[in-house]
Amino acid sequence: MSTTHDAGNPLIEVREGTVIFQQGTPCTTMFVLRSGTVALYLNHHTPQQFELVQISKPGASIGEMGLFEEYPRSSTAVAVTDCTLVEIDKENFPAFIAAHPEETQQIILDLAHRFRTAIEEVRSSHSIIVECLSMLKEAQLSKKESLKDRIRKISDYLLDIPEDVPPELYLSFNSRFHGTMF
Repeated sequence: MSTTHDAGNPLIEVREGTVIFQQGTPCTTMFVLRSGTVALYLNHHTPQQFELVQISKPGASIGEMGLFEEYPRSSTAVAVTDCTLVEIDKENFPAFIAAHPEETQQIILDLAHRFRTAIEEVRSSHSIIVECLSMLKEAQLSKKESLKDRIRKISDYLLDIPEDVPPELYLSFNSRFHGTMF
C-alpha cells in the first residue's frame, strides 16, 4: 500500500486478484476508484458465487452503503485488474466532498443508478412470481380435474357391478381382463 493521500484519505494501490473487502465484514470505509476494474460478488468463492457488477469508471464509488448505514459489507469486492483507490472513512468524508464535488456528485449518481436497478429487478422478479403462481394455480386445477375423472371412473366401475355377481368376483375378473382400475 502507498502512503499517498487525497484530501486526508489514503490512496491505495491493489494488485489484480486482491480482495478489497469481504462480504459480511464490518464496514468502516468506502472507496472511490481512480483506475482499474473491481468486481462485486455475492458469496465469493462458494458454489453460489454470483457476480453483481464490474466497476471500471474512474470516480465510481464502492462500498459506500455500509459506510453510511454502518451495516456489514453486503458483497465482496475483488480487483479484476491492478487498481488505484481512494479509501475514505466517515471522519474524512466531509474533506473529500469539499475537495472533490464532481466525484461526490458521481457517488450520488451511482447510488441512484443502483437503486433504480434494484427496483427494476424487483419488478422483474415480481412478474416472474406472479406468472409462476398463475401456472401453479392452473396445475392445481388440472390436478383436481384429473382426480375428479379418476373418481368418476372408479364410481362408474363400482356402480356398474351386476347385482347377481359378488363384488369380489367382479373386481377380480375385471382386473384380470381389463387391468387395474387406474
